[in-house]
Amino acid sequence: MGWLKLPYFIPIFIQIILAVYSLCYLFQNKCYLKLYYLFPVIVLILVSIGIFRGMFAVEGYWGYKGWLQCSLSALTFVLLFPLGNPSVSGKILQSWNKYIFLSFLFVGIWAMLPTSYVFHVPFTYNFYVLLFSIIINDSKARFIIICGIVCTLIGFENRSGVIKTLIGIFLCTTLWLPELLRKITNHTLHFAFYVIPIVLLVLGLTGTFNIFQDLSSVESTEVTMTFTGNDDEEVVVNEDLTADTRTALYEEVIASAIMGDYVLFGNTVGRGNTHNGEWSQDIEGYDDSERLMNEAMMLNIFTWMGIIGIILYTLMYLQASCLGIFCSRNKYIPVIACATAFHWAMSWMEEPTQFKPMDFSFFILLGICFSSRFRKMSDAEFSLWFRSCFASPQKLSAYDVFNRIRLALVVKHKMRQK
Repeated sequence: MGWLKLPYFIPIFIQIILAVYSLCYLFQNKCYLKLYYLFPVIVLILVSIGIFRGMFAVEGYWGYKGWLQCSLSALTFVLLFPLGNPSVSGKILQSWNKYIFLSFLFVGIWAMLPTSYVFHVPFTYNFYVLLFSIIINDSKARFIIICGIVCTLIGFENRSGVIKTLIGIFLCTTLWLPELLRKITNHTLHFAFYVIPIVLLVLGLTGTFNIFQDLSSVESTEVTMTFTGNDDEEVVVNEDLTADTRTALYEEVIASAIMGDYVLFGNTVGRGNTHNGEWSQDIEGYDDSERLMNEAMMLNIFTWMGIIGIILYTLMYLQASCLGIFCSRNKYIPVIACATAFHWAMSWMEEPTQFKPMDFSFFILLGICFSSRFRKMSDAEFSLWFRSCFASPQKLSAYDVFNRIRLALVVKHKMRQK
């Protein structure tokens, strides 16, 4: 499957365009002056300082190549600014839905090939599962959800994909609960998604309890996978789905930070943590004693920006989810806020970001929670916006068209008042 790999400069060029567009949107719409974007702006300042520091901390081709990749990864969160605009996010979803059938067909077949490794569901799928109750009567939407579930089961070795799908389905079912019970459930889940990872982290650091080792102590479940390695050679691996793949990373990253004396402010964006050479690459000029990125997003943030970065990233997610829980007029945003908190919890295990398709579904969640336009929508208005993402304007009913025009006028009037 080596022919499917794009030249290095093409995805990098696309990622740069997305980053520049998001930053231009931030400054053109003066998002930095809005109080509800306080922590994203502070995080952007911190990331900018880290990128600037990293520019002078690397040298050579491989050093600056790693610096560029790390910088784009650290900047991915700026997608939340344009994705908080109902018009922008709606157009993205509408465009995606035009080609999603071919996407499922192509990627689904690819996932069933013996040379495939891990199949990641298309980026909108997790977002659709989360709000399935709105589109349950739409045949196209039902087809998307069913295909997504089938593809997820095909790639069941992608443990996080299965977990996200199950959590999304569970959160969606809370929308059918009575109002009081739904609010209690949302508040409880929101609290739990933030507290449980912190408690587990403290227990793990003190050596009291390690959740990764505990899960790996159960009966192993191995799967055999074949994927294309370097030089288009087929590599066969046996992967244990219950194996502990994170404890060694945490030990390595924390030990590297202590020895390098960058626990508080990080090792700059573009520099990584030292490692034991397990992932070494036999390439001239490549420093195989330093790993620039890890599977867990929070480990990357800690390596690049230290404890300060971890705290500010956490406050950014916490601000977004609290706005969604406590400052929303409709019942859908609090569920999205819970999903945002869950995304933060998962970032301690995985979720590395780099302007890849799956990142859009993550930052649509953050963008919606931060956006005052989304939070001020009523249940009917938000439902109408979401359903319009699955149909062209010509296929909307007269009632939907009327409500859509009315919603656009209301948003335009509110923007003029600002």
